[in-house]
Amino acid sequence: MQKSTITTLLVFLVLTLCSIWITPLSAQTPIDSTQHYYRVIAYPQNTEDVTAGINYFKRQLENPKNDKARYNYFSELISLGHLNNGDIFESEKTTINLLKDIPVTDTQTIVRLRNRLGRLHRSLNNLPLALENYQQALAMTTKKEDSITISNNIATIYMERSSYEKAAQVLSPFIKDTDRIEENNTLTTIYDNYGYSITQIGDFKGEALMLEALAINEKGRNITGSFSTNRHLAYYYHQQGKEALAKKHALQAKDIAYSINNPRYKLEALGLAIDIGATANAYVFKKLSDSLYKVQTLQENKYAAQKYEYATFQTQAKESELIAQQEKVNKTRYQFLALFIMVITVGIIIFLSLRHKRKRLEQVYITETKISKRLHDEVANDVYKLISQVQTNTYNESHLLDNLEHIYSRTRDISRENSFIETEESFHTTLRDLLLSYKTPSLNIITKGIDKVDWNQISKVHKTTIYRVLQELITNTNKHSKASIAFVEISKEGKNLHILYKDNGIGGAINSKNGLLNAESRIEALKGTITFESKSKQGFKAQINI
Repeated sequence: MQKSTITTLLVFLVLTLCSIWITPLSAQTPIDSTQHYYRVIAYPQNTEDVTAGINYFKRQLENPKNDKARYNYFSELISLGHLNNGDIFESEKTTINLLKDIPVTDTQTIVRLRNRLGRLHRSLNNLPLALENYQQALAMTTKKEDSITISNNIATIYMERSSYEKAAQVLSPFIKDTDRIEENNTLTTIYDNYGYSITQIGDFKGEALMLEALAINEKGRNITGSFSTNRHLAYYYHQQGKEALAKKHALQAKDIAYSINNPRYKLEALGLAIDIGATANAYVFKKLSDSLYKVQTLQENKYAAQKYEYATFQTQAKESELIAQQEKVNKTRYQFLALFIMVITVGIIIFLSLRHKRKRLEQVYITETKISKRLHDEVANDVYKLISQVQTNTYNESHLLDNLEHIYSRTRDISRENSFIETEESFHTTLRDLLLSYKTPSLNIITKGIDKVDWNQISKVHKTTIYRVLQELITNTNKHSKASIAFVEISKEGKNLHILYKDNGIGGAINSKNGLLNAESRIEALKGTITFESKSKQGFKAQINI
């Protein structure tokens, strides 16, 4: 029994250790595979391995745990794999679909995809469209490594157009500053293309650059780079009449093409060999060319449909870009418009404030002038006469007291007309007191409706104006009309305030308005109306609507 228990425990322990040992290995397998197939696609050695890499990443796309970024990453590697295998149509299709799906803010990915579209269109010999995509990618990139790669691709377009001087101009800055180039593959590509370009414009220093590029490529096992450099060297030596060297490099290019089993590379290598006389096997070349032509025809038929889709995509992309630019312009315009409106509004407020302040100062000045004139005309002259009479002893005591009473009354009237007006809750009392203060044995004042108006709903400015206007009207009655009765009625209908003022005085013409110009100006300032009626021996009447 004890032996059985021990055996069971040992088996359990072994299984546990195995599970612990196996779990991390199995967990690492997908990661290791992803890294392996990434290298296979990014640095291709043969089409079989690249195809295996494409299939691996297609299976990874089916993983439900993928987020959007991971899904796009796998799709991008599949697109690159198709490009490296010469499957232009599939690569372009995947690339365009990715461009539609990538956020416009992800400029780094857009740069890579635009660069890839340039390579694809170059493979299809659509050099203008290839150059357009390269230039768009270069305009968007912010990384120096990407700018070097894209500039090199632009140079290859000029080389295919035999514009070797332009190609050299594009690559010259990088040759002068090779410390900026960190990747050996990028460095050798620059050396290779720049070297070949300058040999075509008479600078034979390019030979040393191409040989250095070839040495670095062979050491780093950069197969595609070695193929390109051998091809350039073969053409260069053939131009120089060095046929042995030309044949050597042409055959090396051919060996590389067959080692990676890429039909396009094979066709290019055989064409090179025939061009320089390194082989006379035209039959193989024709057979390979016909085979590749059939594949290319099939792809071009597919490409015709894809080209329409790409054109539609380009149109939509440009429209989206135009819309974004227009929105940006509109936003800037609206900001300037809002700023302009704000400045104008502030300016108007300041202007109105200053004008109002100026008017208040003018009103204060007018009031002070008016008070000063009345004091001079009505009080000072009487005081001066009284002083003269006292000094010359020509006064009558009773007459003196009457004059003093008269001076006091005049001074009190001036004070009352310019005193502070209580406009708060007791305004109805203030207004009634004003009117009744003019009551004399010869003038009776009758009021109606003053207490029925809710003065709390009337603004302070309106109340002050009403007070001053009624004060001027009753003063006019007291001074000029010789009336025995003055009647004031105030009523409110909705938001409108109506005031009726009339007396039974002598009336008469009001051309000069008998000093009532101020009353009219005050009412008009409130956008109200005031009308006067006065007929000889029929009294005076004023109607006010505010």
